[in-house]
Amino acid sequence: MRTAGPLWQRFSQSRRRWLTALIVLPAAILGLVLHHFLVNDLPVSLEVLTLTVFVLLFAWISAGFWTAVVGFLVLLRARGDTVPGAPEARRQAPRAGVRVAVLMPIYNEDVARVAAGLRATYRSLERAGALQHFEFFLLSDTRDPAIWLREELAWSNLCQQLDGFGRIHYRRRPVNNKAKSGNVADFCRRWGKGFEYMVVLDADSIMSGETLYRMLEMMEGNPQVGILQTNPVAVNRETLYARLQQFAQQLYGPLFSAGLRFWQLGDGHYIGHNAMLRTAPFTEFCALPVLPGKAPLGGALLSHDFVEAALMARAGWEVWFVPDLGGSYEEVPPTLLDDLKRDRRWAQGNLQHLRLLAGDGLQSAHRFLFINGAMSFLAAPLWGLFLGLGALASWQMWRQGSLADPLAWAGQGDGDPLPLWLIGITVLFLLGPKLLAVLWIGLRGGARQFGGLPRLFLSTILESVFSILLAPVRMVFHSLFVIQTLRGRSVQWGAQVREDAETTWSVAWQNFGWCSAAGVGSAAVIYPFVGGWHFLWLLPVVGGLALAVPLAALTSRPSWGRWARAHGLFLIPEEVRRPQELLDLDAGVADALPSIRGDAFVEAVVDPSFNALHSALQRDRSGLWGRCAGLVHKALAEGPECLSRRERNLILSDRQSMLTLHRAVWSLEDPRQLAAWGLGRGPADDTWVPSEH
Repeated sequence: MRTAGPLWQRFSQSRRRWLTALIVLPAAILGLVLHHFLVNDLPVSLEVLTLTVFVLLFAWISAGFWTAVVGFLVLLRARGDTVPGAPEARRQAPRAGVRVAVLMPIYNEDVARVAAGLRATYRSLERAGALQHFEFFLLSDTRDPAIWLREELAWSNLCQQLDGFGRIHYRRRPVNNKAKSGNVADFCRRWGKGFEYMVVLDADSIMSGETLYRMLEMMEGNPQVGILQTNPVAVNRETLYARLQQFAQQLYGPLFSAGLRFWQLGDGHYIGHNAMLRTAPFTEFCALPVLPGKAPLGGALLSHDFVEAALMARAGWEVWFVPDLGGSYEEVPPTLLDDLKRDRRWAQGNLQHLRLLAGDGLQSAHRFLFINGAMSFLAAPLWGLFLGLGALASWQMWRQGSLADPLAWAGQGDGDPLPLWLIGITVLFLLGPKLLAVLWIGLRGGARQFGGLPRLFLSTILESVFSILLAPVRMVFHSLFVIQTLRGRSVQWGAQVREDAETTWSVAWQNFGWCSAAGVGSAAVIYPFVGGWHFLWLLPVVGGLALAVPLAALTSRPSWGRWARAHGLFLIPEEVRRPQELLDLDAGVADALPSIRGDAFVEAVVDPSFNALHSALQRDRSGLWGRCAGLVHKALAEGPECLSRRERNLILSDRQSMLTLHRAVWSLEDPRQLAAWGLGRGPADDTWVPSEH
């Protein structure tokens, strides 16, 4: 547990005072500059609103800029930020009996990919010689009966392939309340006392055994640490959109990660996966509060990870982000549409966090994380508002004769050129981290990991172009998400798309057609009004909106992503030199799941070994038998096709029902009933053989 005044706190307090000054002072100075320009030409109300929005936005982008600058300077030192009390400096070999639970909560996932990823992590631990400390738990919240049954087969197959019975466990919750956080909480209540630590993975996570063992050494050597968070990097996607995201994260991410570590130290963040947690304090202190009022801003928290880190720190435990640890991988959404769907859920969760700012005992660093998380979505409507206020200010000044024509205040025509400085500084703060990232890669000789220096430069330029074009689309959709949340429209945290699925043109028109129409319409209205030169200032905005449909459709193409990779564009280090864990993943997907010839429910009823496996994982539910008995008779009389998904789930959840239905099916005599279950008469009168179905 955190002792009174650890040494790292002295460093963090000094650093955060500097960060506050670096955020506040430039924003205030530039706000005064803008005030000097606007004071004589705008009404007070319009000026105050414009200045307020500008200062808020500039302060927000300043936080990211200075984080990247500090990260650049830290990385130039070629060694980690080893302040007193850093967990990397105090590693200790784990005790003989220490146990770590590796949790993988899953919900209607691609079963073969999940099993292959878990197997890759398992085998990596085996190679590292650390498997004796780790056990794996597949924690299912799956509602689809076909996927549920495939999960059981995959688990059994894993245990046989890896000799993992007793070390790899599977559990499906009958009721999936509170989604992932409820799933992890259920594990803590049932099995948490048997494990001193737990590692939480996502369904697409992979971690190397060496990384997991080093994290265990850090936890053992630092009994005051409650959470250790790695920096997972994005890999494995084929679509052009995902490759752009992977490249950007791998290129720019190290600067921001090093900078975050510099400011946060022992008050770090937790992203909900690829992290090691101390089980006892997490169970005791990290139960999520239920916010007063109705959803979306009230009720259960939709986004749990930042809150759990804040609760852990409030209880006196340290939370450390350790970006230098490699061997931690994840996958990003494959398309713009899937990315925005995830952002919709994050928007609601992050806005809920603002209601926790006044909570007692929270560390200032975690309050800042709540604000920054909310600003990642609130910035979108603020940018839109600022653009509108700028156009309104230009119109007002033109009517008063201060400018020769509208938008001349942007630095052209007869207007004062000083605001062009503001635009230049803003662009520098937005694009500066990218330039620093490329400079750092060049200085350390790492360009070969991105395909060589020429391809790195070209990839960076193209990624920046795509980012500029996609920014207006994100701004519009994020603004819509904020408005929907504030108006009371809630969302549920559903299954995420984890394969390289394309967005068809029809789907792109359905979801982004209005956005493209708005861009084309805005261009048609604005261009005749402002003229060609001034229109260039607005072209990235209206152009990005107008291209929303083709951007959504074309960047979702895996063929475009493969073409880019074949030509050395948007390469990442894991593609230049493939880690063993990812090689194991590639090889393991094909044989991770035994084949099912047809309806998984029928197979689970008819096949003796499958039925025995499934039934062994269930328990007798006396309360269900009264309802299930009628469903069993219905299935026998009318065939399995007559059962709805809910009815199949009820039968599958009761051991007695599955055993009874299995025996009854094998006792059928009517050929039509037998055919419904995929059975036919065998060569001998007293035998039955499965038929193809």
